[in-house]
Amino acid sequence: MAQDKEAVQTGPKQPGIWKTSFVAIFRCWASTLIVAILMLAMAFWQFAVSFSGQVYVIYVLGLVIWGYFALSLFAWLQNGYAGIAAFKEFDVSRVRLFSGRYIVLQLLDTLPASLGLFVLTGHFMLSPEDMAKIENLSAIGISSIFTFVSLWIVLVFFATLLPAALIGDGSGVGRAVARGRKTVWYVTGRVLLGPVLMLFLGSMIVNLVQTAGGQPLISSDGALAFNATSVITMVLSSLQYIVIGAMIVVIVSRAYQLGEKRLTAEQANIASDPSLAHE
Repeated sequence: MAQDKEAVQTGPKQPGIWKTSFVAIFRCWASTLIVAILMLAMAFWQFAVSFSGQVYVIYVLGLVIWGYFALSLFAWLQNGYAGIAAFKEFDVSRVRLFSGRYIVLQLLDTLPASLGLFVLTGHFMLSPEDMAKIENLSAIGISSIFTFVSLWIVLVFFATLLPAALIGDGSGVGRAVARGRKTVWYVTGRVLLGPVLMLFLGSMIVNLVQTAGGQPLISSDGALAFNATSVITMVLSSLQYIVIGAMIVVIVSRAYQLGEKRLTAEQANIASDPSLAHE
């Protein structure tokens, strides 16, 4: 694994979200490769084996995989190390705190949509076969709105708890919400121009592949179809979400830095002029 230290730019003239995300993916190539292989393995697993509750097992495995990926990218963005050397820079207690906060934030993100699906379909999560059923389309649309809103709330007001855990600044939820109030438009704008745009472009490419392939993703018996189109779709989707994940990490990392900078400046202004505290 790459273990050389890279200079992480924290000044005002930072490269864009897209460029930084691809650089992070390249520098953390070993972690990226591991995540890509595991994601494809889980996708092919759904073709080979199907059992009741499989979607929940995949969800838990996905939590672990994406948590590892996020930790790798946060480590590179904060200390400039990639690979094993990055994890050696952090105390074990900080990694445990990061992991605990990551799990809680993921649950906060998925719980509203899961509850909505349960009310509408009787299931907390849907398998790919169930998602392809026409009778579930309205439930999927409603749950997608829940997912977007809850994800926005988590990213704006709580996600900076993750870099804070690795840095070890001792801040909690109150400080994270304060950072969120100072960076709400920054995070919203970057999410729209980064992950959302990437999701839109990636979906267009996937749809073009499916149209050009002319092969169904769902067989006549309702199961996932294993063909060239489905394989290419899985590969493209996995790559797409790797880039989206990297973008989210970059946005959260910069939101932490920007939020702390603005809060520190505000506190300094209040110290010099106490009357500002009541404005």
